[in-house]
Amino acid sequence: MINILIVDDEKHIREELNYLLSKFNDVNLCAEAETAKEALEIVERMKIDVVFLDIQLRSSKGMLVAKKIADINSEILIVMATAHQEYAIQSYDLDVFDYILKPFSEERIQKTISRIREHKKENKTLKEIRGKICISCNDKIKLINTDDLCFIEYRDNQTIIFTHKEEYKTKTTLKDLETQLAAVNFIRVHRAFIVNIDYIDEIIPWFNYTYKLKIKGMGNKIPVSRNYMKEFKERVNMK
Repeated sequence: MINILIVDDEKHIREELNYLLSKFNDVNLCAEAETAKEALEIVERMKIDVVFLDIQLRSSKGMLVAKKIADINSEILIVMATAHQEYAIQSYDLDVFDYILKPFSEERIQKTISRIREHKKENKTLKEIRGKICISCNDKIKLINTDDLCFIEYRDNQTIIFTHKEEYKTKTTLKDLETQLAAVNFIRVHRAFIVNIDYIDEIIPWFNYTYKLKIKGMGNKIPVSRNYMKEFKERVNMK
């Protein structure tokens, strides 16, 4: 369901928008607000997905209200309603999701709802794959939780992904995996190894001022080559 709040200081506008939105089975008209204060209170206490917001409220400027809503919950989509085309253009500077011109048309509302549906679908997909890596494994595409991943090794012309429970062999390159894991707690320590920093149990001195890494719960010891030593020390705060 799409949970919607309508904010407009004119009752007949709220009623008109309510009527048009009520035609969609997946729309839940949670509340209406006449003032900015009421709108912000509703956003704070209710789960709202979309706010249809009049850009010229008597109590406050709609653009200012949009900013305050974003401060409370940046995931809420703002649809600006205005009778003036120039305000619609300004609304894009606020990064609002959409604008609709008064008087409202059923076709335009349909277009906005379709865009909202598509956005929710894309956002759901992103949330599902966040915290995972995508690899090609045995002619299938597999998603692996990054929290389960201990280290990755390139050996015998293939990449091997190690978790405590399983090993996954893939043709996905270390470079591609390094890119996928750039935003989480992984580091390249060798031309053949990427390591999850959270699974490093010990850092063992080795020859020529290099190290080996003992992985928690596993017998493996991963070499840190000199080419990656500086970045490794910075990431683990070694002096």
